[in-house]
Amino acid sequence: MLRTWWQRFWAPEAPPTFPREVAWATLFGTGLMLADGYNLLGLPREEPESFVLYFVGLLAVALLVLRRPVRDYGLTLGRWRAGLALTGLTWAVGAGLILGSVRFDPAMSAYYRPLWSPAYPLWVLMDMVGWEFLFRGFLLFAYARTFGPGPGLLLQMVPFALLHLGKPPLETFSTLLGGLWFGIVAWRSRSALYPMAGHWFIGWFVAWAAVHWAPPG
Repeated sequence: MLRTWWQRFWAPEAPPTFPREVAWATLFGTGLMLADGYNLLGLPREEPESFVLYFVGLLAVALLVLRRPVRDYGLTLGRWRAGLALTGLTWAVGAGLILGSVRFDPAMSAYYRPLWSPAYPLWVLMDMVGWEFLFRGFLLFAYARTFGPGPGLLLQMVPFALLHLGKPPLETFSTLLGGLWFGIVAWRSRSALYPMAGHWFIGWFVAWAAVHWAPPG
């Protein structure tokens, strides 16, 4: 009955079809981003919320709804040689860019200086496990299987960049290239673990640099 109604609604055109994996990945991924934005879990810090929503929540979707093994969404060592090399490159280039940005952009240093503490790298690790599994695991591999790696890389970059709104403009605009780069690392290595490692380093190093490298102000 419902299928017949759906077909008549679109007549005389062919009704649109929704690939199952892409539909669920988009709906659940977007829904959890909205839940994170409204802090629906009510956790006192954003990092545990990201971990619970994006990592634990999407693992449940992958296993219980899509019924795919977690390696299909990048939770695997993958091509580890390529992954380690690209992670090292990310750390080296990222460190240079961060040192320059906090040195010459007051908005960057002002935003990140208050965040630094000895425990901050651990908080960032929790945050980045969630973020990278969402974008470079769950969405990237779901989209790439249906549309191909090129569209998959572009599609996962869009919400990643939008979630940076409210941060310093230099950082927000940099996510256009940064999101693509992390996607390339994930696709080349067939793993989300290496973008997690790269993003984790950048996430805490910028706060450390804002305290120890930026001009006082």
